[in-house]
Amino acid sequence: MIRFAEGLVTPYHAFAILSGAAFAAALLWPGSAPDAFTTVVRGPFLPQAVAFLLGFLALQIGEAERGYGAYPFWRKVGRLVGLVAFGLALVLPFLLIHRVELGLPAIPFGGILLFLCVYGVFWALAGHGIGAAVHSDGLRFALKYGTLLLVVFLPGLAGLPVSPLVAVGGLWAGARAGWWGIVLYGALDLGALGAWLWAERGFSGR
Repeated sequence: MIRFAEGLVTPYHAFAILSGAAFAAALLWPGSAPDAFTTVVRGPFLPQAVAFLLGFLALQIGEAERGYGAYPFWRKVGRLVGLVAFGLALVLPFLLIHRVELGLPAIPFGGILLFLCVYGVFWALAGHGIGAAVHSDGLRFALKYGTLLLVVFLPGLAGLPVSPLVAVGGLWAGARAGWWGIVLYGALDLGALGAWLWAERGFSGR
């Protein structure tokens, strides 16, 4: 079992509660509502909301882990992955019930879960890196969450799968853009890990 910093208890609670609120909204959405809204809310809205909220949680995980303890490089990476997976496990029942209720096939659902994993790990790595590089609390806050919001919404307007809204919506609909989102964030994870490993070796070699 992975122990985590006490400061992460509240972010995990908030993530689970807000994801539960999105689940309730999707579950209780009235059938008499306009079709345009019903298609979204009774469709990809819940996993899109989870992806949006997961970005915030992952950034907090990365920053909290930076000062939690001295571990070898790969153990640090394993802890970040485990903590992101724990967050997803908290909301997995919501996603499973939603999937069963709406009859989403197993392959798109599996793709959504895979995307959430690689996406969450990237933002955890980003939070860890920003926490190490930026020492001003105000600047770090603005950089973390400002960057996340830009990545979520600006590419979304252009339909680019770097936005989790586009990627999850594409996976839900079986569109190719969703799978490109998985490839993109997988590559970003590898790039971030490579940069972190290079920085660790450079620091230790001084």
